[in-house]
Amino acid sequence: MPAISYRGRAHPYLENKIPTLDDADGLGQFVRAGCGRCKTIRFHRPAEIRELIGQNIHILHLQGRFRCDQCGAKEYMTVEFKTLLAREIPGLVVRELVEVQWVKKPLWRDRRL
Repeated sequence: MPAISYRGRAHPYLENKIPTLDDADGLGQFVRAGCGRCKTIRFHRPAEIRELIGQNIHILHLQGRFRCDQCGAKEYMTVEFKTLLAREIPGLVVRELVEVQWVKKPLWRDRRL
């Protein structure tokens, strides 16, 4: 896994060698997101993550985009591509993207007349 101080800047040649979401989807891999604080592990399909984010990014840029559902922590999340064996797939719980809901939130300003 990358160092915590990694900011996503590398030489373009090295940056192109890092696997992206499309690469992982083509290989049949899953995105494994785990929380180091509450030990929660979730599996996602890379194509659905790409649909949600809207761009084909590599695994190191996914690190800061996940938040734990139980404790709400973002800094303890680890994200990696995981290849599973055929005997591990039956019974595996995979999160599916059902729909994306946009929250409409009004912003108010007080103005003196």
